[in-house]
Amino acid sequence: MSSASFELDAQLRARVKTLANLLKSGAHAPEDALELVALSDKLIEHADDTSMLYDSVLEHSSALENELSAKNGEIERILRNMRRYLSDALYRRVSGGREQATAGTTSRRNLTVFFSDVVGFTELTDSVEPETMSQLLNSYLDAMAKICSRWGGTIDKFIGDAVMIYFGDEDDADSADSARRCVSMALEMQSSLSAVQADWARFGTHLTLKIRVGINSGYCTVGNFGSNERVDYTLIGGNVNIASRLEHQAPPGGICVSGSTDALVKELIEVRGMGKISVKGVAHPVETYQVLGRHPQLLVETNPLLRTGNASFDLKALHFDAAQTSPLEREAMRDALERALAALQPAPESGSFNI
Repeated sequence: MSSASFELDAQLRARVKTLANLLKSGAHAPEDALELVALSDKLIEHADDTSMLYDSVLEHSSALENELSAKNGEIERILRNMRRYLSDALYRRVSGGREQATAGTTSRRNLTVFFSDVVGFTELTDSVEPETMSQLLNSYLDAMAKICSRWGGTIDKFIGDAVMIYFGDEDDADSADSARRCVSMALEMQSSLSAVQADWARFGTHLTLKIRVGINSGYCTVGNFGSNERVDYTLIGGNVNIASRLEHQAPPGGICVSGSTDALVKELIEVRGMGKISVKGVAHPVETYQVLGRHPQLLVETNPLLRTGNASFDLKALHFDAAQTSPLEREAMRDALERALAALQPAPESGSFNI
């Protein structure tokens, strides 16, 4: 309702009140009664106009509310889709307005970087139909992404069968904790391959699945790289190159870590020295180690083959090949079977004893 309408309404009400008081007091002329009737008619007409205006505003408000609700739903769908392309940490920064999409916005952070690839992937693509290969690859990458999410890593990119992940990009990140979570993630990934391979049977194949893993810890440059039109939030630097080189250095089914990573997780894993390597762009030789085993508690935490509950367990399907199963897979299988057998032992009866 306009301010002029409000002013007219107030004037009419004031005049009606004055005339009504005159009529009550008896001090009025006949024409006052006629004016009062005319004013009453105007007030009724004005009230009808106000009612129509109210209904119009209400209808318009409902339409705006419905439109706003539809727009909010569209924005939520866009954000859900965007989240699938970004890590959780980067998504929160972008959606919260804390990350500027400007090329050259970078910082230096102490990260742990992970690289992996599937052994013999090129040969694999030559022997499998493209549609089946796509299903196999997506099944494998989905399993690896879920493990990465469980340990709090950031997937930088998928490059075919290769995966690049990093830890420690949070403002309050602890470098030792980042290295521990990264190595734990890698151990669970290696231990999960037999289950992934069993899942591949759904696509009519029994191909052997093995991956190589390289891990390095150190300072990297992380941020936005690209052009004014498009940027990519990623990391660069010598320590990234070291992690990539270590992945190529690892044996099939193995994990190769640098000396800097080994120093941060020494109490969690058993390693064997593999000597020093030279990496392009890195001034000093890099000590390398192959992971042979893990601390018993870490073995339980990173073994996906056995999930236990209250007086129950779920044992994943196992595929063992003496010539193909890696030491880390063997370790996980043995642990899962031993704990499953221990759970199957009957509880001692009351009053019984062992001889």
